[in-house]
Amino acid sequence: MDQPDPTAPPLPVPTGAGISIPRQQVDYLLLAVLVRIQHLRHAEARTLLDALLALGHRTTEVLMAKAVVENELGNHAEVLAILTQLDRIDPPQFREGRKADPRVRMRSFLQARATYALHGELDAEGRAALDFYLRQGRTGQGP
Repeated sequence: MDQPDPTAPPLPVPTGAGISIPRQQVDYLLLAVLVRIQHLRHAEARTLLDALLALGHRTTEVLMAKAVVENELGNHAEVLAILTQLDRIDPPQFREGRKADPRVRMRSFLQARATYALHGELDAEGRAALDFYLRQGRTGQGP
């Protein structure tokens, strides 16, 4: 068999910038992530999410899934970094008299949990996040 020429330059490694996959395939990969999370296979879920992020799919769904997986793996600093990104690209919107979106409530829980795990106590921002999470769970207001 022919052996590769050791003096040949290495092939370029493709980056995600020029690669695009259809939305249907992104949805399928997110479904595969969900199944892995349900089966407690968080490392595999992280690998799929990292691949989506490398391909440039920085959507709120992908970032939220990544925050959940990193939370389950105990990477609390990474959770806070992802939540900061989410707040920049999709700031939570509150409407008077309406219950908050469940994703916003989940963000509050993740922020409070990660803050406590990193510092052993809740700072003012962590307490506010926990308070918001708890208040939204007790209110009987509908959408």
